[in-house]
Amino acid sequence: MIITALRKIKWFTIRRVNEIPAIIRHVKRKKVQVNNALFNAGKIRVAIICQYVPAWSKNKRIYETLKKDERFEVMLLCIPDRVSAGRLIDPNDLSNDVFDYFESHGYEESVNALLGNDKWFDLEQWHPDYVIYNRYDRPMPFPYKSSSVSNYSKVCFLEYGCTLLRMGEQMMDSSFAVNTSCFFADTEGEKEWFIQVNKLSCKFNLCTSVCCGISAVENIYNARNDIAEAWNYSLNSFRVIFTPRWTLDPAWGGSSFLKYEKFFLNMADSYPDMDILVRPHPLMFSNFVKLGIMTSEEVDAYKEACLAKPNMRVDVEKEYHSTFWKSSVLVTDYSSMIIEYFSTGKPIIFLAFSEKIEYTDTMLEMLKGCYIVSNEAELKQTICQLKNGYDPLEQIRLDICKRIILTEKNIHTSENIKKVLLERIRY
Repeated sequence: MIITALRKIKWFTIRRVNEIPAIIRHVKRKKVQVNNALFNAGKIRVAIICQYVPAWSKNKRIYETLKKDERFEVMLLCIPDRVSAGRLIDPNDLSNDVFDYFESHGYEESVNALLGNDKWFDLEQWHPDYVIYNRYDRPMPFPYKSSSVSNYSKVCFLEYGCTLLRMGEQMMDSSFAVNTSCFFADTEGEKEWFIQVNKLSCKFNLCTSVCCGISAVENIYNARNDIAEAWNYSLNSFRVIFTPRWTLDPAWGGSSFLKYEKFFLNMADSYPDMDILVRPHPLMFSNFVKLGIMTSEEVDAYKEACLAKPNMRVDVEKEYHSTFWKSSVLVTDYSSMIIEYFSTGKPIIFLAFSEKIEYTDTMLEMLKGCYIVSNEAELKQTICQLKNGYDPLEQIRLDICKRIILTEKNIHTSENIKKVLLERIRY
């Protein structure tokens, strides 16, 4: 009991020590923002940090919702995803593929954050009321870290992936969280974690934690009629997506890529009336090369082997929601994308991992509607039975989807977030 009490005292002390400097920044920010109404001509200015394009599809709906409301003015601040220790990895490379992506897709609100070698757009001079992040501080340049931005604007966090591991709910970046004014949690566990980290700030109403719904669900639901360019090669109606994870760490779900790499190549040969799309996590190949698990040449050879088959590809598209809707079945490791694919009502084959992993209640419910396999024989049998129209878990899956995923709250997450932004503008 004494040891437990000492641990509680230790964590309480650490949290308060981290929180107190953030409270000072919150108070300073409140004074600065008093004049924003004058600078912004009565508009509520919201800057959305855009740095990781694959995550854009999960935050796109809040952008569209705010843009349509004349009370708001929105900026998409495009930061290159080549930052380490607060600076550009290569200071001589001033390209910005993130900005190029948004500009080429017609986003008039996009702004190139990179102005020169270690020169960045002065966000403070735009006088934002809110700055919305979907990533923590680690990949941010110094001017856009939460410890800087929270001096003059309310920092908001809208996570791009729903946490489905219990350990994930308790391992978010607390140094970022203390600078956050509005935390839009996916789960009650995340909400309570934030309140514990910011107990004093929440008590004095300097920040808030709200469950507004799961933004990833709303975004994929609204992409159901979009064009899916990733399937341009496809000539068949039965389409399989394989989404292996980027890490081999069993505590975070592990990756099945090495186990099933040849399986899908063989399936493409054996079933020419089936199309296969491999969409690994964007970090998977680079992480495998970094760890020495694969060489760059082996990665290229694998991609070429897929390309050589008329019914198989490695997905290179930035966004994937429409790709999910135009598919037939998902074969996946643990991933936050499971809840997105579950939203489509289509079958999921979950590749079981031997280590014991503690999932959230939402994940445990979804697993009741997933086909769980542990080897190639089971995987092949399940894919073939689904291809032949035998889907015994269909009604269970649809019932779960209706009950806990496609809820009114999740489908209207962006409107719920907008209400919070309107309410919190005076704090």
